[in-house]
Amino acid sequence: MKIGWIDYLNTLPFQIERFRDFQIVKDVPSNLNKLLFEGKIDAGIISAAEYLEHYYKYFILPDLSISSCKDVKSVILASHIPLEDIKKIYITKESKTSVNLLRVIFEIFLNKKPEYKPFESLKNKLSVLLIGDKALKHKSDYPYVYDLSKIWFDYTNLPFTFALWCVNKEYFLNNRERIYNFQSKLKENVKEFFEKIDNYPLETEKKEYLKNLSYDLTDKHIQSLRLFSQYLKQLNLIKKIPDFRFTDGKVITVDNTITLYNFDYNEAYHSSSAGAYTESMHKFIIPCKIQEICEKNGSTNILDVGFGLGYNTSTAIKSCLEKNPNAKIQIISIEKDKNFLENIKRIEIPENLKHVYEIFFKMVLDKLTIGNKTFDVYKYEDNNLKLSVVLADGREAIQALTDENIKFDAVFWDPFSPKVNPEMWELELFENLRKIMKDEAIFATYSSAKEVKKNLLEAGFKIGMVEPVGRKSYSLVASISGDIPPLPEKEMEKLRKHQV
Repeated sequence: MKIGWIDYLNTLPFQIERFRDFQIVKDVPSNLNKLLFEGKIDAGIISAAEYLEHYYKYFILPDLSISSCKDVKSVILASHIPLEDIKKIYITKESKTSVNLLRVIFEIFLNKKPEYKPFESLKNKLSVLLIGDKALKHKSDYPYVYDLSKIWFDYTNLPFTFALWCVNKEYFLNNRERIYNFQSKLKENVKEFFEKIDNYPLETEKKEYLKNLSYDLTDKHIQSLRLFSQYLKQLNLIKKIPDFRFTDGKVITVDNTITLYNFDYNEAYHSSSAGAYTESMHKFIIPCKIQEICEKNGSTNILDVGFGLGYNTSTAIKSCLEKNPNAKIQIISIEKDKNFLENIKRIEIPENLKHVYEIFFKMVLDKLTIGNKTFDVYKYEDNNLKLSVVLADGREAIQALTDENIKFDAVFWDPFSPKVNPEMWELELFENLRKIMKDEAIFATYSSAKEVKKNLLEAGFKIGMVEPVGRKSYSLVASISGDIPPLPEKEMEKLRKHQV
């Protein structure tokens, strides 16, 4: 394994010299960013700004960073003139994060736009951005020294994260255990270093500098990175607000809800660029008109295909009971993963859904006969709700439901994508689904793939479009005769050409 390494004083606690079995590639942060992006190294400590720009290429090693609260001391604007008089700043080529932070401070916090120029030498430079060991060495040469982390804290009351430990996505998916062992040892190294730092052969000033830094990665650090990314987007330094993907499978989405990454399917359970709760509301609950059904009929019968982490089911229950507290709700959900409750325990439940998630942990494991087949099922029932999570392959469960006298008001179709899970998007499955839906019922899904549209049409559905939420492409609704927004003629024309 090739590990990217920055040979600065602030990386000392990771004790990289202990990893003798790995190839250590030493370079400045900006070059390591490029090497990891290109897959020329497998993992490394990289600029936080690199992750924010190219997050889709990496996973973050959790609980590890180089951060600061208030003063960092090693990322400074060193100047011979006061801050308010600065019109030109010479910037380092070594660090993307520090340069971007400087721009946020000047262009957003101070509403100034100085000229930025790279430098090779410090000679005759009025104002210079210095990082790492150079900042520690030369700060005494300047009458005005501005600590960028301190300025960030003064404006945001948040710590600032300069560097993250990241792994190339493709390498990680094929070498998970190796990375897990590596990150575990890194954490042990940091812990041991600070336990013994007073005995370490290092000058007192340098020890105090290291003690002042933060090497963990808490919710506050993520909150700060999120805010930093919003400023970078405002300055057009990144194209979109990133999510935060970790090697333990957690994904902190844009709306700050947490979903999980399924490493077997190489997909997250939800659109991380929309957020789990936002996606549930705008791609399933609202398009299927759940609140309208509960208000008008006083009851609803929902099929949720792909229970996953429970966001669609929980959001449907919450939305329905908010509109009609006396509504009767029946939900049959199909889930292939028998460990779904353990997965739910790994995420932080949004505050507005916690009361619903309590229901999930009250479910009891039982047997349920559907048609002529018997399935394992988790059940819960009270005065308002009858919930069954059927542990089964979706095709098998839906085939069995066609033998039951049941018709659904709404269908949430949320398996993994057609690209990685094509069997859940086939014509025969949609034909069976049509048999168990009311004519006015609405089917909603996040996918708008051509084959999905084609198969829905061939199965006898009309299809419509839901405006994009978190993705570039729209999502789909379908119905036999229900009221749905039509598919634009331009899209229908594309579909006709595809069928020809």
